[in-house]
Amino acid sequence: MANDLDHMLARLAQQPPDVSLDGFEGGVLASLARRREDLRAARALAPIRAVSVGLALVVGIAAGGMAAATTLTEPHRFDTFSTGAHLAPSTLLEGRD
Repeated sequence: MANDLDHMLARLAQQPPDVSLDGFEGGVLASLARRREDLRAARALAPIRAVSVGLALVVGIAAGGMAAATTLTEPHRFDTFSTGAHLAPSTLLEGRD
C-alpha cells in the first residue's frame, strides 16, 4: 500500500498545477482589507439600525393599539361576511355573550 501511495504522489508531482497561484496572496490580502472595511461600516451603522428597529417597534405598537381601541369602541354588526360575527369561534372562546 505504501508503494501505491508513493507512485500516486510521484505522478501528482510530475503534473502541472491546475490553477496558477500568481496574485493569490494579493487577492487574499485585498479580501481581508475589504472584510475589515465591511466590519467597520457595520459597526458605524449599528446605532442607526437600533434606532430604526426601535422606531418600527413604536409604530407597530401604536398602530396595533389604535386598531384594538377602535375595534372595542365600534358596535358589533352581523353581516354575511363580517369578521366580527358574534357566533364566530373566536368570540365564543372569549367567554363573552
